[in-house]
Amino acid sequence: MLIVSSAQNPTIKLIRSLADKKHRQEHGLFVAEGSQVLDRARQEGWELVYLLTTGQAAPWGKAALIQVDERVMGQVSAQKNPPEQIGVFRQRWAETVTPTGVWLALEDMRDPGNLGTIIRTADAAGASGVILAGQSCDPWGPDCVRATMGSIFGMPLVRMDQKGFLSLLKDWPGESVGTHLKATETYRRAYGTPSLLVMGSEGKGLSEEAAAACSTLVRIPMKGAAESLNVAIATGLMLFEAQKL
Repeated sequence: MLIVSSAQNPTIKLIRSLADKKHRQEHGLFVAEGSQVLDRARQEGWELVYLLTTGQAAPWGKAALIQVDERVMGQVSAQKNPPEQIGVFRQRWAETVTPTGVWLALEDMRDPGNLGTIIRTADAAGASGVILAGQSCDPWGPDCVRATMGSIFGMPLVRMDQKGFLSLLKDWPGESVGTHLKATETYRRAYGTPSLLVMGSEGKGLSEEAAAACSTLVRIPMKGAAESLNVAIATGLMLFEAQKL
């Protein structure tokens, strides 16, 4: 195990740089923090590149094990209370969408906290995968990864440009069900298999093109005066209704 006591160490500087999207894209890496989160990654068979620890750690494939003091860990961590372990992993994108079960598609999802919460909820609901369409934010950023609570390692992620996304909606072999404020049908209904649940951005909702390409549009009834639900809450309702959990 390598022992490092300076934040100026080249490897430590590389890991710290991964807080920026530019460097995550350049290196194809991302950071996850905390022993419980790393346990999920190990269970799911993810490739670990570096493991930073303030104590001892078991070997993990070909990963470089680096022991640091609490001061260095605090400079690397994005959390107020730094964990005992931080892992650096290779990003993993699913190549294709296999239309089985319930898939979730997110159009122009910009808020990383919402995205992370949605990925965690999709994992809990047993979704088959999550499609990030259009100008959706980077799922490998620290805010999103932290919000997933480890589910980033258990949920297949597919990225898709807007053209490919609209084509997928039109060609989906089952129902593609989008949420829309102008829909007349409630989300409390029967869902077939395979189903594709389609959610729009936080501010604008589904684009008109995506709404038109969905086979069905539904709404979530609200009793109060709020115009809409937070997208992560709305997505959770849709997922658990579709899975009848």
